[in-house]
Amino acid sequence: MKLPALAILLAALPGLSAAADPVKLSGAEIKTLFTGNTVHGQWAGKEYWSYFGADGWTTYLAKGGQPANGRWVVTATQYCSTWNPGGTSCYDLYRDGDTIVWRVPSSGERYPSALLTGDQLPK
Repeated sequence: MKLPALAILLAALPGLSAAADPVKLSGAEIKTLFTGNTVHGQWAGKEYWSYFGADGWTTYLAKGGQPANGRWVVTATQYCSTWNPGGTSCYDLYRDGDTIVWRVPSSGERYPSALLTGDQLPK
C-alpha cells in the first residue's frame, strides 16, 4: 500500500503533476525567459518562430513567409509587441511544464509554444 501514498505525494508536488494548472508569468519572468531566445509554435494554424533581442527588437517568421521586425516590451503582467503596420498587442503568458502558452486577453484564445535557446530563426 506504499505505492498509492507515493503517487499522492508526487501529485501534490508543484511541477510534477500532469494535471497542474499553467502558471501565469510576471513581466520580469517573461523578460528573463525571452531575452536572447526564440519561441516556436502554431498561431491560428500557422507555424512560426519569434526571436527576442535584448535590445527590444523582435523578429517574427511564419513558415514560408518573410521575416517581420517589431519591438517588444513587458509590463508588470504581460508581453507586448508593436508592429508597423499592425499596432501594439499585449498577451498574458503562462508556463505549463516546458510549454509557454500565449493567451489573447480579448478572446481567451490560447496558443502553445516551445522556448528555444538563442536565435533559432530558420535561415
